[in-house]
Amino acid sequence: MWRSKLPAMKFYFTKKSILIFFLLIMGVSVTRSYANELSAVMLEPVFGLELAKASPVAFQSLEQMDELVQLGMPALALRLLTHEQKKWPMYSADWYAFERKHITLLAALDDWQRIIDRVEWLLQEAIPNRQISLQVLRWFSTQEIIAQLRLGQAETALSQLRNLLWSSNQFNVNSNSNSNDSDMIALWRRLVIRAYLALNADADVQKSLLRYQHDYSSNNLNLNLDWRLLQARSLLRTHRADEVITLLSDSKSHIAQALRLLAAVRVRSDNAELYAEEISNYINKSKLTKGELWAYKYVIYQAYLVQNKLSEATQVLKTLLLQRELYSVLGDEFIISSDDLWALYKTIGLQIGNRAKLLQGDDLSWYSLASELQVNNPVEALSLYVVLAFNSSDKARQKIAHKEIVALLQKEKNGLDLINQLYLHGSKVSSLHSLPQEVRYSLIDYALSKSNMKLAVRLMKSVQQPPEGENDFSWAMRKARVMILEGVYKDGEAVLASAVKTADLVTENQLDHFLQVIFDLQAVRRHQQVLVLLDSLKPEWMNENVHREIFFWKAESYSALDQYDRAAWSYLKSAQLADQAQADLWAQSARFKAAGVLVKASLYDDAQAIYTRLLAITTSDSRKSVIKQELQQIRLLSNADKNKANER
Repeated sequence: MWRSKLPAMKFYFTKKSILIFFLLIMGVSVTRSYANELSAVMLEPVFGLELAKASPVAFQSLEQMDELVQLGMPALALRLLTHEQKKWPMYSADWYAFERKHITLLAALDDWQRIIDRVEWLLQEAIPNRQISLQVLRWFSTQEIIAQLRLGQAETALSQLRNLLWSSNQFNVNSNSNSNDSDMIALWRRLVIRAYLALNADADVQKSLLRYQHDYSSNNLNLNLDWRLLQARSLLRTHRADEVITLLSDSKSHIAQALRLLAAVRVRSDNAELYAEEISNYINKSKLTKGELWAYKYVIYQAYLVQNKLSEATQVLKTLLLQRELYSVLGDEFIISSDDLWALYKTIGLQIGNRAKLLQGDDLSWYSLASELQVNNPVEALSLYVVLAFNSSDKARQKIAHKEIVALLQKEKNGLDLINQLYLHGSKVSSLHSLPQEVRYSLIDYALSKSNMKLAVRLMKSVQQPPEGENDFSWAMRKARVMILEGVYKDGEAVLASAVKTADLVTENQLDHFLQVIFDLQAVRRHQQVLVLLDSLKPEWMNENVHREIFFWKAESYSALDQYDRAAWSYLKSAQLADQAQADLWAQSARFKAAGVLVKASLYDDAQAIYTRLLAITTSDSRKSVIKQELQQIRLLSNADKNKANER
């Protein structure tokens, strides 16, 4: 299958243009994962910029960025934002409004590393207190810290948070300090707790929670929902789930309810089945965001585990894995991995083996039972194959088991996505070369379906033989094209050259595939290599039609290399092979192109002769008009050259 689609960028972004504009000119954290902070931190406008005085042009430009994101064009939004930002003096209030929008767009796309890089650039370039105020510096520093936490860089984030807190010199929230500073400090202290959670530093989490609650006991603004969710996560981590039920009992937030239900599952495990049923009924009739839906399904997954309903748990876990980037809606500590799914399958397989009194090492008996279960109990069959894939002492049988696993998963909805998650995003598989060819072919199909050419190239390099049912030459063409689309030109050209050299017989259809890859190389201006590859084709593979095409495409590359004489000759050979009378449309097109390159070579008489003959046989009025214009152009160029010669 030939694919050349560009990858589609996925993103999630809620359009609230007016609210976002308010937040852009205020020192507020606006990254998506910490959206609950928005209602808690409202700072004064920076640089003394009042909303009523904000530029309507800037407002309109920022609003247009949101519209472009909604239309699915975030890259264009970022490009236009950069262009619009240049209209304002660097480091002015308007310039910073655009800079903040840049950060929020990157956050909406989960591009956390680019946020870190951009903030680092700004903080290195802007002169403190002259080009960047303390308040603005703190806002950008906070965004960098949030990005670091999202990338799992908790130690780095914690170090920067400590520096910010120490430099603020305002640890006492009851002092006469500016309320904006106090709110920002409260935010930093909540981020410190998040960092401790990510580092599994439970003792530090508890100390920080108690100190925070003591310091802000009289300030409801900083004991908001986000704070309660943070508290709940900490209590769940320290096995105090019963306190979470009370803490979140009056909250209507879906995330709060999911955490409360998770606590209930742990405290009242005997009611886990009822909780799972009620949640399933609720989500089926409710309109929820993807994140909220993920959170509730995570609770169902945990409820099934508590009940030891492992087959049901695998079905939910597969759904969670396919959107596992949403785990942070509950908290970073609720991350799941493909290793969890492998472990579930293995546990199920061992339970089945024990019930059937199968002996470890008796691979044939395990295979026999798995084959019997494939039709009516695919989960159980797959689980038995997983045991064999990782427990069998026979490498060949391991590979057979992996092949069966892939075959079963491919039958499921989103099967290729699941195969990708299991084999490329966990620690169970040490290297691509340890996988059987069939698994790698499935992963290649997945990569191509997602237009992930980089992954496809890496996978294709790991296999030497074509998949079953595909011959060597066709596979080589597919492999070469993927490499060229990814920009690995030399490797792609080497694959093409090797395929042509080793092939005995090539069909016209296969040659057509070869030419498709040649077109890709011409598109990226690899013309010298194209000519070498076209010359390597064996004459016996080509009929007259293919032969004239080869001359035509060689002429295209000669022309691009400014070798106009060779290009003209190749175009004319193509025209001659097309039709001895050179009157059909292909021949006319080739001759027209030949005349064009002859003009570039300043061979005006030859070009004029070709155009004149074409004018005599052309029936189309529009084509006649074009040819007459070219003849007029030749007269102008010829006279110009004569005038230059006379002037010398």
